[in-house]
Amino acid sequence: MSDASKTETQLTQGISNETICGYFYIMFLVVVVLSVFVVGVDVYVMTKRPAAGFSMLLRSAPTLLIALVNTLFMYTLCARTLLK
Repeated sequence: MSDASKTETQLTQGISNETICGYFYIMFLVVVVLSVFVVGVDVYVMTKRPAAGFSMLLRSAPTLLIALVNTLFMYTLCARTLLK
C-alpha cells in the first residue's frame, strides 16, 4: 500500500476512539438483548409445543452464539487497540 492510502479522511478524523468502542459496546448489548428475547420466545414455544420449540432453539442457537461472540470480539479488539 502506498502512504496515501493510509491517511485518515476528514470525515473520520473527528470521531474519537471512545466513540468507536462505545458503538461496539452498544452493539454487543443490543445483540445480548435480542438473543435473550429470541431464546425466551423459543422457551415459550417449547412450553406450548415441545418438539417445535426445541427445533426452533436448535436452529437459532448457532446464529445467536456467533453473533454474541462476534460482537464481543469486536468490542474487545477495539478496547485493546484503540483505548491504550
